[in-house]
Amino acid sequence: MSTETREGYVIDLGCIRKNPREELLSKAETHTRDCALMGHCVESGYGIVTDDDRLTVLDADATPKVLNVIQRSSTEEGIRLEIKREEQDGTMETVAIKEAT
Repeated sequence: MSTETREGYVIDLGCIRKNPREELLSKAETHTRDCALMGHCVESGYGIVTDDDRLTVLDADATPKVLNVIQRSSTEEGIRLEIKREEQDGTMETVAIKEAT
């Protein structure tokens, strides 16, 4: 079983879809906590954008975990997460999420 740990800025899939790819990192760096907690944003799911502009879309089961971290965060914009994922049945599933320091 393979595992990976990534760190990056959290952004909801709704915002990912509405922004041009070349602006994604800058949008993620300034993505607000309030936006990430909006109902339709929560429903869309989440991804993270790394400092080297790589997008990782998180599995649907990660959404409640991401939401929990965002709700506890005092950061207003540019929330950074550290995610740990493991391969399970051929897909990468999120097993741990915490706010990066």
